[in-house]
Amino acid sequence: MVEKDAGEVSGKALRLEGVAASEGAAVGPVFVHALEEFEPERETIPEGSVEEEISRFEAAVEAVVPQLSETAEKMREAGNEDEAAIFDAHIELAQDPELADGVAERVRNLESPESAVLAVGEQYAQMFEGMEDEYMAARADDVRDVARQIAVEISGHKAAGLEALREPAVILARSLAPSDTARVPKGMALGFLTAEGSKTSHVSIMARSMGIPAVVGVGQKLEKAFEAETVALDGTEGYAIADPDPDTLAEFERKEQRIASEREALEEYRHVEARTGDGRRIEVAANLGSAKEAADALEWGAEGVGLFRTEFLFMERDELPSEEEQYEVYREVAEAFGEKPVVIRTLDVGGDKDLPGVEQPEEENPFLGWRGIRMCLDVPELFKPQLRALLRASAHGNLKMMFPMVADAEEVRRAREVLEECRRELEDEGAEAGSPEVGVMVETPAAALCAADLAKEVSFFSVGTNDLVQYTLAADRGNERLRHLQNAGHLAVLKLIGLTCEAAKEAGIWVGVCGEAAADPDLIPRLVGLGVTELSMSASSIPRAKKIVSEL
Repeated sequence: MVEKDAGEVSGKALRLEGVAASEGAAVGPVFVHALEEFEPERETIPEGSVEEEISRFEAAVEAVVPQLSETAEKMREAGNEDEAAIFDAHIELAQDPELADGVAERVRNLESPESAVLAVGEQYAQMFEGMEDEYMAARADDVRDVARQIAVEISGHKAAGLEALREPAVILARSLAPSDTARVPKGMALGFLTAEGSKTSHVSIMARSMGIPAVVGVGQKLEKAFEAETVALDGTEGYAIADPDPDTLAEFERKEQRIASEREALEEYRHVEARTGDGRRIEVAANLGSAKEAADALEWGAEGVGLFRTEFLFMERDELPSEEEQYEVYREVAEAFGEKPVVIRTLDVGGDKDLPGVEQPEEENPFLGWRGIRMCLDVPELFKPQLRALLRASAHGNLKMMFPMVADAEEVRRAREVLEECRRELEDEGAEAGSPEVGVMVETPAAALCAADLAKEVSFFSVGTNDLVQYTLAADRGNERLRHLQNAGHLAVLKLIGLTCEAAKEAGIWVGVCGEAAADPDLIPRLVGLGVTELSMSASSIPRAKKIVSEL
């Protein structure tokens, strides 16, 4: 959506445009969450206090982890698995040995532990922010949140803010961390309106999980609404109106009634098979970032997993994950879905990210560089343990694998040769292994244009619309000025998807879409019309997608 200038709507009303992060509409009084950035009171420590200060850091971690665990448990008890998974990830971050080592090294150089943990956390956050995968990039705020909580604990300060809410309100903030939203008393948040954020940032995920409308990424214009008494917020269209007039209030009341009716109607679509009016079967699956998200996806009616990201297994570590560690994770998600298909993407980390034991070159443009299948083919010690783990896990469910960032058929043939080498090794060792289908991500224009050749080498295609859009339109998906070009409905993008579907039909293989477009109500009919047979998305979007498909 193109961000418009904030301006007068009528009288003193002010309209703010942003990203539609969580569907729904809400009207309520304004609560401004203006928590200041935490600034350590000291930057250095005396020479003789190093071990004492390291112990203070360790004690702070020991204090923060139970708080995170308690919050995660409360989320699970309330049935909010998505939120619980966020706090599970925060626990892992807080206990990460590499974080502790980085802090200890800085403290030994006489930096205060609170300053050190913020600095190390910021290093990790910037690493995530530079990642091409939008879901992974959005985890940067999670890292900062954990580092901040530990720093606050070391300093002895007490967090305050959102727990002070005593009446339901629309919460306005520059940004919201999981630890912020977790402190909101139940029923007190009518909606979230933030200056920062994207559809995959934690506040968006939590808002969708909680069923709270949210608009994020409105920019500095948000400050103009801080003095408002009331805000009307539309999380479906992605805008908010501060101090709405009576006509706007009446309009939003009608919206709320309509949305409530729609949500009730969607419930019947959770666990039905999606079929078009003429009987064509369209599989509606979930995108997952960890095995912990499987139960929630199934509850929303996921008919499988169209994209399982494996990057979390490789990030923030002193050494690469072992074959056994990967096997346990892949097996867990495969068993959770039983006969339902689970598509696991092999490692999609670029040359801009440090991987332990992997020498990576500096690149001027790493997103057009050594990443995805290109890196894996060059580093067998990175690729083979993952392939072996996937082969072993495929014996426990309907697991499939796909290779990212493919540009031509030769890359696929080379990858399959490595896969067969791994299979022979497992056979010689007497290890159980399955025969998973192999597919590729169609996220480069080259892959779409060469789809007929690629189709001879694989069993399926999965279109990654997020990357396909930016590579086709030469528009960096992180560039706010180019938001109007970040559109999977662009004719050029649809033509490439059409070519992919034609090649797949000719070869007798299936095509899925695992980018944001898969859940777009306006694009679903066009994708199905082009020949797409699987749509994979955030779990909460599944019922609506099934309804749209059934009405085609």
